[in-house]
Amino acid sequence: MFPRRVLCGIQPSSVPHVGNYLGAVKKWIDLQNSGDNLVVMLADLHAVTIPREPEVLRKSILETAASLLACGIDPKRSIIYRQSQLPHHTELNWLLSTLTTVQKVAHIPTYKSKVKDDAPIPLGLFLYPVLQSADILLFKTTHLPVGEDQIPHLQLCTYMIEKFYHYYKQNIFPVPELLATETNRIRSLRRPEQKMSKSDFEERARIDIMDDEDVIRERVMKALTDFNSQISYDRQQRPGVSNLIDIYAGISGQSIETIVKEAQRDNLNTGAFKKQLAQLIIEHFRPKRLEYLKLLDDRSHLLSILENGRERAREIADKTLNEVKDVMGL
Repeated sequence: MFPRRVLCGIQPSSVPHVGNYLGAVKKWIDLQNSGDNLVVMLADLHAVTIPREPEVLRKSILETAASLLACGIDPKRSIIYRQSQLPHHTELNWLLSTLTTVQKVAHIPTYKSKVKDDAPIPLGLFLYPVLQSADILLFKTTHLPVGEDQIPHLQLCTYMIEKFYHYYKQNIFPVPELLATETNRIRSLRRPEQKMSKSDFEERARIDIMDDEDVIRERVMKALTDFNSQISYDRQQRPGVSNLIDIYAGISGQSIETIVKEAQRDNLNTGAFKKQLAQLIIEHFRPKRLEYLKLLDDRSHLLSILENGRERAREIADKTLNEVKDVMGL
């Protein structure tokens, strides 16, 4: 009944780091290049769940957009736009909120994990999974390339599809399927027991994909490993070295087994392997960084790409929202 459509959402927190790239962005580009119909949403409404400095947010939105385009999101083949530029998201969010309950949303693990005893809870933090469902259903999304931590949100979306059918006896939404990434989650360079994150107070813990060569080299060389200088893969016993191998595998496309065998064959110690990895990252992102800087230098062109994406997204969103309102009697 429904044409295949893939929704990719990212919070505009400036330049993605290597973990974001390998876990999401690279996957999106592969899907696009294989012929999938992609909608790439800069989730700036989700970004203000907690208030942000306005000028910082504006800058971050453009940097995120430029990063995605530089990495290979093609605005001629895919739709890339700003969530806040389509009021359809918030209107559908309200309509969907009538189909669920406070108790249902409160059971979502990501919400529960952020709630502290007696701490004030921002309403936006509580409601954002409903807005996320609205994002998905607005485009009649059939496939979602998201991580396992998003499964509870996908389950809420499926629940609301079922409720909509129960109340209105109309099957107008596809049940989206999860497209899981095969890439191991990239860990912090300084604390490999944690995932790589933008919120990490220590900048050396991550590599942003548009960092200059000296920064990339320094952060790889200072990545935490252990006292064993040999190259072997064991995420439990050797998380630091294993994390570096995961990054190498994600960028090169080689298997972990091949990388380890070649490193052992060439008698590489961890220092030599870090140098090799740093050069691999630098070479992979060099042309992307040049394109990124070019896009940021031509702000009007970048904004025109997002405006064109908004118009294309609006065509789909208009049809969906009008259909929902008609079914609901509005």
